[in-house]
Amino acid sequence: MLSRIKWLSFSIELFLAVPIFGNIAGESIPFLLCLIALWHASVLYISRSEDQPILGSLLGILASFMNFFPIIRLIAHALTAIVLIFEIQKAPGME
Repeated sequence: MLSRIKWLSFSIELFLAVPIFGNIAGESIPFLLCLIALWHASVLYISRSEDQPILGSLLGILASFMNFFPIIRLIAHALTAIVLIFEIQKAPGME
């Protein structure tokens, strides 16, 4: 189940890393990024309880609060997506 949750987190981050979508979400719907930060906090809690990597969730929380800096926001979401895909591939029991 954690694998599917991480895949969803990866998809969200990848979506927000695309300039047109990330800028629309960041500029017009700022509370959405707060909801995404809460999502990452939940994934962090679940990952920690199952002894799985948590770096992607931590970066996701930080990326969600980079809303005020458009270019940095996109880079942060892209880096988070990259870290999440490596976590998905490298973690034991995740396919």
